[in-house]
Amino acid sequence: MKTRAQDNSRLPDSVSRRDLLAGSAATVVCAFVPASALRFAATVTAEVLNATERHCLEAMVSRIIPADANGAGAREAGCALYIESALRDAYQSQKPAYSAGLAALDSCAVTRRGKRFPALDVTDQDQILMDFERNTRVGEYLDSAAFFELVRRHTLEGMFGDPSYGGNANFAGWDLIGYPGLKMYVSPDLEQMNATIPRSRVSAEQLLHGSR
Repeated sequence: MKTRAQDNSRLPDSVSRRDLLAGSAATVVCAFVPASALRFAATVTAEVLNATERHCLEAMVSRIIPADANGAGAREAGCALYIESALRDAYQSQKPAYSAGLAALDSCAVTRRGKRFPALDVTDQDQILMDFERNTRVGEYLDSAAFFELVRRHTLEGMFGDPSYGGNANFAGWDLIGYPGLKMYVSPDLEQMNATIPRSRVSAEQLLHGSR
């Protein structure tokens, strides 16, 4: 499962955040965000989930990409806010899947550990999420793996997509993978193999409208 405990220990079938960010996969996810998501910056305060669902989602994304010594994680990057805003707009058809999945996650935590998912320690949270990834049945809920993959994908979008979409707060995701940001022009010097490209700290919306 693509989470990591805070003490850096490796759980079965888990990978560290360094593994998650290895290669080009993290940079490619930026292209997965729908163009309509550019409207999200204006709707990031939208409340689509109830308080219980929101807290559960925040805890879930924080285990998919945890904060560590290398930088901020999904919680700090605003991935849960990105997802909730998306559920009001481009992803509104997936709101029922989120409500059902988050309820099942919370129910599983209460049944196993006597606490709601956000109140569990990270080891217990990781174990439950790994079981969801393996499609463990939770009562009558049969979509554990599909729900986990849905949230994982949306967390990656929120972490590494352009900040105009509502996530990647303070360019946290781009900093993690060393992405310098959007460029309108690249000089010949910057095209050299060993060139150090300065970070622009400009989102697509800022670039289009000439503001910073």
